[in-house]
Amino acid sequence: MKPFLFLFFGLFIIQTEAAETAAPKTTAGFVLKSSVVAEGAAIPIEFTGDGAGISPPIEWKGAPAQTKSYVVIMHHFPHEGDPARWYWTLYNIPANVSSLPKGVKGVGINGTNCVGPELAYAPPHSKGPGVKKYTITVYALSEAPKISASPKSVNRDSLLAAIKGITLAQAELNFTYDRTGVVGADSSSDARSTKPKRDSAKPAAPPGQ
Repeated sequence: MKPFLFLFFGLFIIQTEAAETAAPKTTAGFVLKSSVVAEGAAIPIEFTGDGAGISPPIEWKGAPAQTKSYVVIMHHFPHEGDPARWYWTLYNIPANVSSLPKGVKGVGINGTNCVGPELAYAPPHSKGPGVKKYTITVYALSEAPKISASPKSVNRDSLLAAIKGITLAQAELNFTYDRTGVVGADSSSDARSTKPKRDSAKPAAPPGQ
């Protein structure tokens, strides 16, 4: 009996761990999408550092009825095992909001991004070639997060810590951006002389973004 019980509980633990590992990050019925980019597709240049650098329009549906507030975070992992870089932290979004227009302003509170000091969306603008993957996540909360710190101190980690335990559901939208064709142009003096100046309101991106 003892060997049988040991085998039974061993299989139970393995199956439980596998189920937790396979658990989706998104919540069934809660969906996030954008009118300008499909799941897994390349984002238009307008919403990157090579274009206007404004935030893309997003919309969500299927949030739990108990939702009292939303949080939006955009992040990117430069390489496997690297810590996340964050480009958009927006919190205290009212429960009656279910979409954000492109270049949104006046909705919720902007926290920091990892690119510069501005409290705003920081557009993809990688210095390295190759396809980069970015993720926008919307979190439906049972209450507004209790954040006493200044927005200048709110980053991805502190915001995730603030919503731990009050997140009812979350949904993701993944997209890509590839600057392979423009990375060389960035280092060309001729290209720099003809390239439109970046809006001073948009932060300059450091290597690895």
